[in-house]
Amino acid sequence: MKTSKKNNQQIQTRLKSSGHQNPRALALFTLNAFHLDDILLDTLIFNVSDQISSYDQRDRAFIHSLVYGVIRWRSYLDHIIVQLSHRPISKIFLPILNTLRMGLFQMMFMDRIPEHAAVNTSVDLVHTFAPKYLTRFVNAVLREAVRSKDRIHIPDTTPPEPDYLSIRYAYPKWLIQRWFAYWGPDITQDLCQAGNQVPPIVLRANTLKIKRSDLIKTMASNVQSITKTSHAPDGICVSNLKCAIGNSEPFKKGLFQVQDEAAQLIGLIVAPKPGETILDACAGRGGKTGHLAQYMNNQGLIVAVDQSKEKINILSDEMKRLGITIVSTCQHRWPKALDDRLFDRVLLDAPCSGLGVIRRHPDMKWKKTEAHIFQNAKKQQKLLNRMAFHVKPGGTLVYCVCSFEPEETSQIVEKFLSQHINFTIDKKIHSILETFINIKGYYLFRPDIHLMDGFFAVSLIRSENQT
Repeated sequence: MKTSKKNNQQIQTRLKSSGHQNPRALALFTLNAFHLDDILLDTLIFNVSDQISSYDQRDRAFIHSLVYGVIRWRSYLDHIIVQLSHRPISKIFLPILNTLRMGLFQMMFMDRIPEHAAVNTSVDLVHTFAPKYLTRFVNAVLREAVRSKDRIHIPDTTPPEPDYLSIRYAYPKWLIQRWFAYWGPDITQDLCQAGNQVPPIVLRANTLKIKRSDLIKTMASNVQSITKTSHAPDGICVSNLKCAIGNSEPFKKGLFQVQDEAAQLIGLIVAPKPGETILDACAGRGGKTGHLAQYMNNQGLIVAVDQSKEKINILSDEMKRLGITIVSTCQHRWPKALDDRLFDRVLLDAPCSGLGVIRRHPDMKWKKTEAHIFQNAKKQQKLLNRMAFHVKPGGTLVYCVCSFEPEETSQIVEKFLSQHINFTIDKKIHSILETFINIKGYYLFRPDIHLMDGFFAVSLIRSENQT
């Protein structure tokens, strides 16, 4: 079958149409688009959110599990497909390849799906868009997978070597080699395992409207289970929501924001006070902005800046939903109007590789390259240097990234301090944060140890001296 752009478009149109009735068709459409359109997974999910929301809770969860699971385990599944089909991945038509990935994922990672159902539904799906010989091919490969599951070869080594870790945990080899050199084999394996875990849904109570204890009571009827976060004082973890979280009444009333525990702890590091002026320099969609406003008891001023108009619009809507009135937004790469403005505290949640949040964004494995790390580092250094001139004497500058890579973390801070002798690292911390800070004053939140997203942060204090 020809793999022309026109063929792909026709198949995508057919899959999207049948996706209204068939959750597997919608999952396949999304997986194809992930490759064909070269856009982020979050954006793709948003683009098909209307279709997903038309399904009941069980099918919505199934679609998400298939899409995220296949992307999370992609190279591991491909390793198996090559053994079973005796064909290189590059020679398999993309919609057929993704169908095989979906079928294998159901067999190997979804206990509730019988093997025969994974085979039959995959064959039925291919039958809707491909000729019979490809239907037979999918049927043959998946039935061989059922027969030879115990004989599939993974190159196991003790201690684990990069090649093994790359295949077994479905990570790009360049990243495994990088972590291997920096962390060693055992921690690298732990990070890989943690990054492949399906993360919990974490909410942060909007304390301007409700206490955490009351939010737990309010959410009880909407979820199967609720637990308090281990460290963040306003967070709760929920599972098995009965309706889409954005459609729930507590969400509509602005009683919480969705925010991982590590991101919540960044707000504790910034620790703004009522009446202060705060600069949120790369505010994004406003998760941390809303949290800062809570600490300020909605008193003072937060200037939220982001170059994305879409994100600023989402942030503005979020502040309205939460009942926050102290946020002034600015959509700009960097507004000249702020050139001479000084703030009590500045938060720079800098654009980065995102390699610390792979468990939530598995597409980062395949979308990022080592070159991105070095490109980001240059931008991060420029941004941090610029932010230094917006901190009042005696004020605080918090730098954070959702990455562990030294070029984006410690090296940025060390170079900054060598160029700005009027800044020092703040090592006076809240007792909640003692677990996360090292001897240098760097905060490191690790998914393998702390069971939360991966973040690096540091709090820098400008001296009272004006120079």
